[in-house]
Amino acid sequence: MRMDEKILKDLFLKTRKQYIKLLEFFDLTQQLGEAVDRKDEISVQMLMHMREDPIHSLTEIEAQLHNGVLKLEEEDAIRAHQLLTGSEPQSKEEEPLCKQIAQNRRLLDRSQELDRRISLRMDKRHSFYSTFRT
Repeated sequence: MRMDEKILKDLFLKTRKQYIKLLEFFDLTQQLGEAVDRKDEISVQMLMHMREDPIHSLTEIEAQLHNGVLKLEEEDAIRAHQLLTGSEPQSKEEEPLCKQIAQNRRLLDRSQELDRRISLRMDKRHSFYSTFRT
């Protein structure tokens, strides 16, 4: 059974919104790295604060996706969950969603790596990444 195109479109639009917020977070993180390199403490604090908005938005979108999946019929919910967690497309209708999810994953990974490097540069001993060894 194929998932309804309306469901796929809704999932795609939400994951696209995620991508836009991830881009915003990545851009702010790059600016943060530049401020750290310049030892500009005021900009560092400002950018740390500014990164909170896209993080909150991403949390909201994730909750919307989760709640939306829970409202679906069982088969659609299972398939939606599979797609949202990186499953390969089973139809050409699923391809745009799968591509968007993969693009989001790559940008999230890049953001996390950049954040890790900045955190370690800021305070190696007290970095979140040193504490938890990720």
